[in-house]
Amino acid sequence: MLNSSSSAIRILHITDTLSSGGKERQLVELLRGFNKIDGFSNELVVLSDDIHYDEVRSLGIKIHIFTRSRRWDFSILERLYRLARQYRPNIIYSWESMCSVYASPIALISGSALINGMIQYAPLFLNLKDRGYRRLLLTAPFSNVILANSLAGLKAFRVDDKKGLCIHNGFNFDRIENLPDVEDVKRSLDIRTKHVVGMIARFHREKDYSTFFKAAKLLCSEREDITFVAVGEGPDLESFRERLKSDSHANIRILGVSKRVEEIIQTFSVGVLLTDSRYHGEGIANVILEYMALERPVIATDAAGNREILKDGENGFLIPFGDATALALRIREIVDRSDIGSALGRAGRAVVEQKFGIEQMVQKHVELFRRLANGNRALSFEV
Repeated sequence: MLNSSSSAIRILHITDTLSSGGKERQLVELLRGFNKIDGFSNELVVLSDDIHYDEVRSLGIKIHIFTRSRRWDFSILERLYRLARQYRPNIIYSWESMCSVYASPIALISGSALINGMIQYAPLFLNLKDRGYRRLLLTAPFSNVILANSLAGLKAFRVDDKKGLCIHNGFNFDRIENLPDVEDVKRSLDIRTKHVVGMIARFHREKDYSTFFKAAKLLCSEREDITFVAVGEGPDLESFRERLKSDSHANIRILGVSKRVEEIIQTFSVGVLLTDSRYHGEGIANVILEYMALERPVIATDAAGNREILKDGENGFLIPFGDATALALRIREIVDRSDIGSALGRAGRAVVEQKFGIEQMVQKHVELFRRLANGNRALSFEV
């Protein structure tokens, strides 16, 4: 359980938002895990009032909403400084690049160890045009640990071995207990086909929805037993909705943002995650873990952190970026051969249980927090 005594290790988490997203989900799950462990006290700063994961309010931790008026808001530094003086954190844990910029001077002044957890992706091409890279260069000297959720991310950002550490995302299997009946969910979504192929991702240039919809149109022109669904929010959402209106494919649907993600995934025959590798490289994608935990076969872009989860042909399929034909072929293969889909799904579930459970993620954080609180701040971290 949460321990707020003076002997507890005190961690101050700082994140920009708690909007719908993988990083935000991992933060909430980590806080939930520490709620069951003695000897730690956690407080959370959110730099906006955007909180999608309402369950964070039930965890019994103190949440500070420091809404910033612009990207660089000097009043945030003052508020963080006052909070740090009051809370006296042993560790400040920044979850985003701009949060690391704010956290660096506060950690330095307060004598707190700084975990710089901004690396959630693995760019294929890195240069000073990348805002995240510029912020990493700025904050790395103040960081005791530079944390990534993938080995690919550490390599892409060229993190010094003396500071770099990888802790993979973890999936909480409690999230998929007592889900409603699949057919009931399909009826609620007005899905009447035998198969559902879905992609859950933000509508943003980093995600390759264009290829997903091209493959969907190709298959919908041939057969009527598959419904394609897209779940997410983002700046490009309305643009894709307008394009689909003009094409008028009844079996291609954009559902928008949803808090029923696990229920919807349960209806899938295939779970898809496509990345536009011109702009983005995945770290460890939560949605892939969600597909696999629910034993849904996965098709993903062959890039970066996806290779740390998926072995092509063993527990999923990896396809080249932008290849709608390859995606359509793999979808056909899975929906027309139930034995293939079932085998991939079982293998995927086993990988998540063995390597990507929430217990593993929490325990590695326990070890890290204890090490930093005990003063081991200048030693190399094994990855």
